Amino acid sequence: MSRGLAIRPFQDQDEAGILGLRRRVFGDLDPVRARPAVWRWQFLHNPAGRAVCAVAEDRDRIVGQYAAIPTRFSVQGKEMRFALSCDTMIHPDYRRRGLFTLLARDVYRRLEEDKGITTVWGFPNEASLPGFTRRLDWRLLAVFPVRAAVMRPLTLLGATLGLKRIAGRIPVADNTGILGRISDVMSGFEVQSVRRFGREYDALWHRRRDLAPIIQVRDADYLNWRYGAVPEFGYHAFSIREREELLGYMVIRCMSLMGHFFGVLTDLFPFPVKDLFTTRQLFRVARDWCRDQGAAFMTCLFSRAAPSFLRAAGLRTVPALLNPRKWHFGARYGPNEVHLLGVPQNWHLTYGDTDIV
Repeated sequence: MSRGLAIRPFQDQDEAGILGLRRRVFGDLDPVRARPAVWRWQFLHNPAGRAVCAVAEDRDRIVGQYAAIPTRFSVQGKEMRFALSCDTMIHPDYRRRGLFTLLARDVYRRLEEDKGITTVWGFPNEASLPGFTRRLDWRLLAVFPVRAAVMRPLTLLGATLGLKRIAGRIPVADNTGILGRISDVMSGFEVQSVRRFGREYDALWHRRRDLAPIIQVRDADYLNWRYGAVPEFGYHAFSIREREELLGYMVIRCMSLMGHFFGVLTDLFPFPVKDLFTTRQLFRVARDWCRDQGAAFMTCLFSRAAPSFLRAAGLRTVPALLNPRKWHFGARYGPNEVHLLGVPQNWHLTYGDTDIV
């Protein structure tokens, strides 16, 4: 490191410098996250605890950051805290100096000493993956393919070729069409908009928390923080009921990225809902809702879903040449946890578990 460059813990007055670094590194990608209130939502107001963050400072300027957010998981029925690695940023002028490794090791040490957290997980991008696996003891557990159900093939082709950019329209909360579509094939079912998750979702979580050996806690506190606290993200949540009994929920988002306007089935819990037939119909409902908003396609991630189910639900794997991002899933954990945490099939993950979608 050059003289005057220091690694230290985040302080409250660093917020402006970190957001400035974010704009320098990421530009206008996901601009909502560049807002101070949204940054505080993600890193300070997390119901699982404040983030542990280290910054690199050179002459009073923030030039690097590594952050990890505490996350609550059910691990074989026992609640534990892990940490989600996110928002790793190094100013272009300070790369290739080992800052990434130094920042990460400082965060891991403080996670263990201050919070008792020894497992860190996340979705490293292509550029940072070698640093995680070669220098920070991460293990790459899976590379999830991007799957999409195409509703507007000509629109998708035009956006892919750069012929036009698709703005879509602002999603609406009216669910009249959704109710009609699902009642056509499943008598007694209702899919209704959810403004706020009440305590009945705590009961739902406790009933179905055992659907996977490793799953992030999905109680009302988490759901309201994750999907309701920042309206600008445009999440739309829906309850799923059969004859008034709460069976589950789903969350959908429409977003613009890289010239595409598309829908994301961000979360569906539990998976499956009741049975595979019911779940396929819910996928159809989500796909139709996204199409109504003007989306060219819908994508989703369900780590434990069988490929045959996803194909039956209308989702196809995006060819590598057209895939703008690979979803590398990895984790850092102790040697005694390999038999459990090191098995990707044990993890229940959706796009809702990422910090991006």
